Amino acid sequence: MGYKHRHPQNRAKAASLLSRLKGELVNVTGIQVEALSNVYAAAEAYWQLSKASGVHLYQEGGGWHADLEFKGLPPGVPTIVGTPEPVPTREEAIESVVGMMSMCAQRDHVTPPDPTTGLRWFRFDDHQVPVDPGMLEHFVSRVPVVAFDADHIRRELDLLRADISGDAPVTAEAWAAAEFQLRYDACRMCCAAMAFGIMQVSYDPSVDLDLVSAPAPGMH
Repeated sequence: MGYKHRHPQNRAKAASLLSRLKGELVNVTGIQVEALSNVYAAAEAYWQLSKASGVHLYQEGGGWHADLEFKGLPPGVPTIVGTPEPVPTREEAIESVVGMMSMCAQRDHVTPPDPTTGLRWFRFDDHQVPVDPGMLEHFVSRVPVVAFDADHIRRELDLLRADISGDAPVTAEAWAAAEFQLRYDACRMCCAAMAFGIMQVSYDPSVDLDLVSAPAPGMH
């Protein structure tokens, strides 16, 4: 079983480590970090150190990870940013997250963008789907009263993948070739996923889908 960010004991340790590492920030003036995706580019302005809630440090996948967690972010903005790949040592993981914290500290005195106007992005396998913030706010407001959950959302996205790209990951090319209505339905489901806190899905060929099953009810 993988590391659980939401486990109370892990969150308590993460909060304590965050407090300690705030005293080890470094000078990152002039350092530019290239945004590797639209998801990252749209989110980084909201990742301010004042909104950080913890640093999760753990071993997994043959190495060390350090994840910086945030609270109070707008819907659709990822609440965890961390080392993209495991690093060999605990010290390297801490060095990486201290650098991230230092970059976030620079944004504390900069007003973030208006969350009602900036696009969000959902990672659907190998394709980034734009999500309208107004639609996302509506879906978030519906979460407490809908008759389904995150598992239904993931299943719906699996079914949509099968329609868009068959037995393969969704790519930009497969997305562009899909019919408009199918892309629209997928956009809405990506939006629903973000309302449930799901920021991305990845193709898993080991999942055995029953494609004739009735779909989950829509979120209107």
